Amino acid sequence: MQILKVFLCVLFSLLLTGCLEKEIVDDINIETVEGFDLINESDEEVLGTFLVPIYQADKTVVNETFSAVSNLNKDILRNAQKESSAPIVNGSLELVMFNMPLAEKGIIQLVDGLQRDSSIGTGLYLAIVEGEVKELLTQDLGTRGTGDHLFNLIKHNIERRDVPKTNLHIFLSDFYQEGKDPSLPLLRKTEDKAEIIGVVVLKGDKYEMSIPTESLFYFKALVDKYSNGSMFVEDPDDGEYISVRSIETDKQLEVSWKNDIPSINIKIRVDGMLREFSGLKATQKKLEKFQKLFEDKIIKESQSMIKEFQEKGVDPLGLGYEVKSRKRGFDFKKWEEQIYPTVKIDVDAEVRIISTGIAE
Repeated sequence: MQILKVFLCVLFSLLLTGCLEKEIVDDINIETVEGFDLINESDEEVLGTFLVPIYQADKTVVNETFSAVSNLNKDILRNAQKESSAPIVNGSLELVMFNMPLAEKGIIQLVDGLQRDSSIGTGLYLAIVEGEVKELLTQDLGTRGTGDHLFNLIKHNIERRDVPKTNLHIFLSDFYQEGKDPSLPLLRKTEDKAEIIGVVVLKGDKYEMSIPTESLFYFKALVDKYSNGSMFVEDPDDGEYISVRSIETDKQLEVSWKNDIPSINIKIRVDGMLREFSGLKATQKKLEKFQKLFEDKIIKESQSMIKEFQEKGVDPLGLGYEVKSRKRGFDFKKWEEQIYPTVKIDVDAEVRIISTGIAE
């Protein structure tokens, strides 16, 4: 009886395996990046560009792109197959980019095609591009191919710099979550490379505003956590400056109520190590002064940014969600239309320079 059970299990496994569609790596084109440009706003025509890395015998990478025009994500890919001598598959897709006119019109229709494809992981990155995405994807970047270069550009800036964590899963969660708006990195093509020039904040799935690179440290401290960052602070009195690295941040949010009107307090805690000091000796008195300067700068920049969010009617910090979760029977429509634009939001900061290195 036991032998019969084993035999049936093996038989069913073989039958199920036979139902799978077989694809040989050498016989397919594996795309790593997709890009979409809105080319005709009245007809809603979108140009899709699909980047396929071709690995040569000498270990170099040649970038090959395929393009097509349509209104839907899968139709664009289907049309692009007509240019390819082998099937284009997206099981290794790492990055999807949209040009600014498309972001202004709305990207959820194209993103919807991604979330419904079981071969695509929710960890893939989404980004907005200033300029034409096709022009960026047809450029030779890096030594391991354009797709790998762009993917690692975003990954590096999320893990070690000032871009908040983002991917398809986070975007969809923020999009569908009542009380929070999504944000995506903003890229631009330069003469011979690509660079991150900020973060785009969307209202729903449409572009509303962008945050420049010089403000990204404060934005990430408000919406995410640092585990490895750096910051520069200058003393306006004597021109001395310090550079702090290995920054770790944490955020606490408190909501208090008065006559059903909330007020919000955000406390940001920052720990870091002294990397560089322009003066002769980083005394305890000087460090305390720099800590205070750092705290004041965080408060000033954060509150200025939050005020702009309120004026624009966007909520990338998810304050609406936080307030709603703390109040039974919360009227979210009233919050969005009447309360959020004028609600009192305070920011406090605590900065600790916990190490000055081996020199002192």
